[in-house]
Amino acid sequence: MEESQDGGPSRPVCRPDNGRRTFPVRRVAAEVAAACYFCHVPDPRWLPLVALLGCGLGCAPSLATMQPAHVAPRGHVQATAAVEVGVPKGGVDAVVDNGRALVAAAQSGMLTDEQKWKLFDAAANLVASPPSASQHLAIAYTVVDRTEASLRYVGGGWRLGGRYQVLRREDAPLDVVVGLGASRSTTPIPLGNILPVVEIEDFTRWTFDLPILAGTSGEWFRVWFGPRLLYTRFDTRMRLELYADEVQTATFVGSAFYYGGQVGAAIGYRKVFFGVELTMAALTGSATATTMLAVPTRKTELSGFVTYPAFGLMGEF
Repeated sequence: MEESQDGGPSRPVCRPDNGRRTFPVRRVAAEVAAACYFCHVPDPRWLPLVALLGCGLGCAPSLATMQPAHVAPRGHVQATAAVEVGVPKGGVDAVVDNGRALVAAAQSGMLTDEQKWKLFDAAANLVASPPSASQHLAIAYTVVDRTEASLRYVGGGWRLGGRYQVLRREDAPLDVVVGLGASRSTTPIPLGNILPVVEIEDFTRWTFDLPILAGTSGEWFRVWFGPRLLYTRFDTRMRLELYADEVQTATFVGSAFYYGGQVGAAIGYRKVFFGVELTMAALTGSATATTMLAVPTRKTELSGFVTYPAFGLMGEF
């Protein structure tokens, strides 16, 4: 990071590396993550990059569906190329604010064990539901009538899933589909400007979701809505770098449940559509930490609310 000539906020810059110019992707992601979380606007030059690369550097569980409420005919494919953004708020704010207030003290003086725990608590909440921007690439193939199998890549993690069409609008007022999905991600989460004294050294997340959608469609439109239910389990190792080269580590094992609703719509013609979707969900859960502090274990409560918009191209072929 370098300070601008007008004394403004620091910005990422390209630096030569053995004659080549390198781009600070992790710094850019950290800047945008901090901006999303604390409601200031980052340098707009980096927003297209984050939209494209986004959570290749690590992110929250995907709450987007970006699929209509029907399964394609047998032997046909649905495909999606989209961008999704997650903005957490609510209970997590207070915990993270407490952690941020201790960052300067951690870099310049000694902390009590309770203060160290507050920093770990803040990091655990961010790991459970960090601000994120991610690519969303998915393909679903209808194996037999009414039943599809799907593969999706979001934020460094792969998801396998399937859906079954319970009702069709030809025989009922609306299309209705139900499904099940499972995903795994091992991409680290850069805490960057939010908690610079905490580093995530290892991270694994498993997520299971239950998509349930109702809606209708025509040659030029798609409309869908339904509840959003998701369970996630993660484990991670954190490193706390303190004053005078003091280092504390902690391992966390946690789980969380997201519950809320989503609505989406798309316009186009026959095979290709542009869709927009909004998911809003509450988060509740907990994580248990093990450290070398005087009190070796502690349980951290996780809570908050996530606003999760997504937009992109949807096709059926």
